[in-house]
Amino acid sequence: MHIMKIINYLQEKYPTGLASSFDLGKIGLQFGSKKSEIKKIMIALDGSNDVIDEAIEKKVDLLITHHPFLFNPMLSMDYDSPFGQKMLKVFNHRLNIFAMHTNFDTAQEGMNDLLATLLGLTNIHAEKDEIDGSCFLRMGNIEPTSLLEFSNQVVKLLMLDGARVIGDKNKMIQKVGIVGGGGSSDLFNAIFHQCDCFITGEIRHNNALDAIDHNISIIEINHDVEALFKTYLKDKLVDAFKNEDVEIITSEVEKSPFWRI
Repeated sequence: MHIMKIINYLQEKYPTGLASSFDLGKIGLQFGSKKSEIKKIMIALDGSNDVIDEAIEKKVDLLITHHPFLFNPMLSMDYDSPFGQKMLKVFNHRLNIFAMHTNFDTAQEGMNDLLATLLGLTNIHAEKDEIDGSCFLRMGNIEPTSLLEFSNQVVKLLMLDGARVIGDKNKMIQKVGIVGGGGSSDLFNAIFHQCDCFITGEIRHNNALDAIDHNISIIEINHDVEALFKTYLKDKLVDAFKNEDVEIITSEVEKSPFWRI
């Protein structure tokens, strides 16, 4: 299958225009050729060294990642550095790499809609009727539940090994806001929209204190919960290209860089 069929499909569903300004130039086809023929696709959260090795071993033609493979400008390259070694693998094997980051987060049926759905929220909606590149926050409702009980439900539903929680464990939660990645900049949006609880992948210490002052609870999950997008996107691609001669897989070697004691 020609690579542009896949690119056009992804860019139609998750337009580049929905990305935050800091992502411009870092999403889409970061490495590769628009003339490529694709027989095998792999989906991963990050383009780590282990993922690149896996893609090469499994003869993948196109690697789709959520986090951009190259996030910062490359002004020089030491071939002997870990990054240089990884880049050489990409070049030598002519691996195509396509990234969808904040355009996937903000889009309808994107990352934050996915997480809200997995948590069973009802009346899921964004903060604006017309989605744009600043529209990360998704909100919805649950049956009134204590913060402690709801936190346990979140851990179970998102298949986490734990979470950090801010607020009175007996507080009743009904309106919930969620941002799967780093959500500190959306905390005050959640406060403005009168959410009882804000769920996010990362929160700064000063924002935790802000939450206490504003009486909003926070459940900090972890940023790599976004890996749930792998199976979600695979299912969409399998359905969209079921009549094409292409194999679609997800990374099996990827794991969280953190471990708990």
